[in-house]
Amino acid sequence: MIFTLLALLTILFIAIELQKYFKIPSPISLITLSYGFYYLFPEMILFSDETFADLVLFLIPILIAADALQLKLEDLRKNALSLIYVAAFSVAISITFGIIAANTFFLEYALSTGAIIALFAMVLATDPVSVVSVFSSFNVPHKLAILAEGESLFNDATALIIFMFIAIPMINGVEIGAVDIVLVSAKVIFFSVLIGLFVGYMGVLLMRLTSDAMSELVLILLTAYGAFEIAEIFHFAGLLAVIVAIITLNTTTQKSFDKKERQVKKATNIVNRANRSKKIFSTRFISRITRKLSSDVSSIERHKQNLNYMAVLALLANTFLFMSMASIVNLSALLEYKTEILLMFLITTVIRAFMMGTFGIVSNLTQKMTDIGVRWWSVLLFAGIK
Repeated sequence: MIFTLLALLTILFIAIELQKYFKIPSPISLITLSYGFYYLFPEMILFSDETFADLVLFLIPILIAADALQLKLEDLRKNALSLIYVAAFSVAISITFGIIAANTFFLEYALSTGAIIALFAMVLATDPVSVVSVFSSFNVPHKLAILAEGESLFNDATALIIFMFIAIPMINGVEIGAVDIVLVSAKVIFFSVLIGLFVGYMGVLLMRLTSDAMSELVLILLTAYGAFEIAEIFHFAGLLAVIVAIITLNTTTQKSFDKKERQVKKATNIVNRANRSKKIFSTRFISRITRKLSSDVSSIERHKQNLNYMAVLALLANTFLFMSMASIVNLSALLEYKTEILLMFLITTVIRAFMMGTFGIVSNLTQKMTDIGVRWWSVLLFAGIK
């Protein structure tokens, strides 16, 4: 087990350094190195096929929470229409195109409509941790980063809702019409958001009771896992509940830290003025201001430190997921179905290129959406990491 942990940390370190110095996206390095490790040490199996699903459920809250912490509510409001288009409408239309493509290219497999929807819902979902990780190595325009990171996050929620509440029932023989899809989606989204808001505000209340850095980090994790578990117990979208809970928690706490930053700026000006003219303020007053300034700066730095800790946890979780996936994948099966896999990748890439292209056209027709050019279109296209 220690050897496997050493391998995991080594693979993550190499992937980070390759991305930093050679601009090689970390997901590519993680996948390549993970497969290489299990090719050399095939006996080092982390999880079996039966327990891999449990691992994914265990890691989802960390992966989603780390990405949600990067988003600010104000940015989401300003780009709401754009995000709804790329993360909800585009996914639904892409799956429709996927059904047509599957019935054309994979006709010999006789896949049911439910099976095709399930397949494309999962393939069209993006990896939010990888998107944030890659973007952190480049000087990406803020609006483009919001579009890519927000889309990667809410895209997953949309895909999961379609997979769990539409595709799976259809596979099990349940007849679902257009009205049923609308009603089920509305119900799941409403209650998932409600649970997320409730857990998020509970997290805020608990956050106000502590000033310890480690306690705050634990509360972030507690909020993420609490929202996920409660939503899953009531058969709603745990992933969406995590997103809402973490954004609620982060937005409320961020307002407090923004206020502290303004106080720090004001206190710094007072101290600077006192240094220039010591007769203006008493020594006791300056001492009190300095102590308050030091306390506020420490709180702000502690908050930023916790965000960095969550990013590291997400990278570790992502590496663990890639390594576990590499340990259970049958390479002979991959080679046997290489044509279908490559064709699936090509189909989803073409569909995504088309949908991002339509987004570019629509966004340029209205001032309420973020305009994108060819360069931004290409970034959004390949931000959809499979």
